Amino acid sequence: MRIPSLLIAIPFLGASAWAQDDSSDIYLQFGLGFVGSEDAEDVPGGTVGFDPGYGVSLAVGYEMFKSESLTFSPEFELYYQAWRVDEEDLPKIPSAVEDDAKTFAFMVNGNLDWYITKQFSWYGSVGVGWAATIDYSSWDSGNLVQRDNSGVAGQVKVGLGYNLGGSYDLRLGLRYFHTEPIDVEDTITGDVSEIDVGQLAVEASLRWGIFPFGH
Repeated sequence: MRIPSLLIAIPFLGASAWAQDDSSDIYLQFGLGFVGSEDAEDVPGGTVGFDPGYGVSLAVGYEMFKSESLTFSPEFELYYQAWRVDEEDLPKIPSAVEDDAKTFAFMVNGNLDWYITKQFSWYGSVGVGWAATIDYSSWDSGNLVQRDNSGVAGQVKVGLGYNLGGSYDLRLGLRYFHTEPIDVEDTITGDVSEIDVGQLAVEASLRWGIFPFGH
């Protein structure tokens, strides 16, 4: 499964405009992570587990409030993740051929950074948005049809930030991401089941300032 080229290309398009100013207000952030998914329960196949996958994110934000120890930043984020049904559980799903699962979401986040020293900070973030793609291939084959492929999404992120110098920060943390339940219909029996699982990611992100304003 390929990572969308948009998420890889965009961080490098404005390389000549990267700022080295400590007071940069607008920033870009690029992240990579390992994704683990909760088991799907009471679905065709009973309880089905998933193998770990990966996540890729790209965000742009604005530090609209600053003090010596706190900053608040509204942020817009693109988030893609992909994982697979556990190969041992795949035979449980009637007519399943492919094991892929993926989501692609547009998120609006509110980030709070608490600086415990000049270089180290704790961060927390809450976000809501729209998952334009929610795909569980294993439950969309044969007599099984996935009736929904998009929906509302929410997430929470926490972690530790470290200033690398200038306006560059490395961030390590956890992300819990969840979309609304997805309906799967058995076209033979007419039964409808819900896939309602969330994903926990361990991720690393690089944030860098682009343009300073008002300083």
